[in-house]
Parts: sequence; structure tokens; C-alpha cells
Amino acid sequence: FGRSDEVDKVENRPVLIRKGQTAVALYGLGSMRDERLNRMWQNNKVRFLRPTRCDANGEDEIDWFNLFALHQNRDVGRGAKNCVKEEMIPTWMDMVVWGHEHECKIELQESLIGTYRISQPGSSVATSLSPGECERKCVGILDIREKQFRLNS
Repeated sequence: FGRSDEVDKVENRPVLIRKGQTAVALYGLGSMRDERLNRMWQNNKVRFLRPTRCDANGEDEIDWFNLFALHQNRDVGRGAKNCVKEEMIPTWMDMVVWGHEHECKIELQESLIGTYRISQPGSSVATSLSPGECERKCVGILDIREKQFRLNS
């Protein structure tokens, strides 16, 4: 989960989880050099494979909740190639959990493009003596029912 076996492209296959009427497609992307990942994204070498919308019998339509967990720098003035920009993420994602950043911004924020929500939980404990680490630390519980969700922190 979240790993890429190739150095020149990323093919992201989701982990599929179903319980009752709720279906979650969980995508992951682990840490890699920002410049390399940014170049792959610019060259259309990052692909997200989407699950089928039909069940195993080919009858019922499944409306997947698409959740993307990534461990990369977020665009906060780092330069054009040293981060993942929100507009790079597919617009059909429902939620993005942004790891790697230490500052806790766990409350859901609308993305800049407005099609998905972002949570940046940060570190659950202080890991350095930087200003971002002095803020309140917390964890959250994500509750998903069909396409509706809430994050309790």
C-alpha cells in the first residue's frame, strides 16, 4: 500500500473495503523525492486506477468513497517542484489525508479546486522544537457511511 515499484511512473491501485452499502476505495502514496514525483505528475506518469462501478454480479451500481492518503510535502510556498499541489490530485477524490506535514490542521478544509476535502493531522506528538510543533496535537476518527463522512477530532 502506498509504494511504487517503478522509479519512472506511479500506478496507484486502491485497497477496496465494503461493508453494507458503504464502499471505500483507499489510495496511498508513500514518501518519495518531491522533485521526482512532481516531474512524473507533470509528464502524466502518475495514474490512479478506479474500481468498477458494478458489483461482482454486474448488477448493482457501487458509489465508491475515494480516500487518498499521501506522505509528501504540501504546497506552502516551497517552490514549484518541491511539493504536491492540490490541483495535481484527481478531482474525483472525496477526501485527502495529507501526511508528512507536522503542523496539525486536522479539521476538514475544502481543497483549492473545491471538489474534495483535506485533513492534515500532523504529528500526534511533538517531534521538534519548531513553531508548528507548539500547537495543539490531536488525532481523529473518520466515520464514513456511503458517500457521507465526518471527522471527529
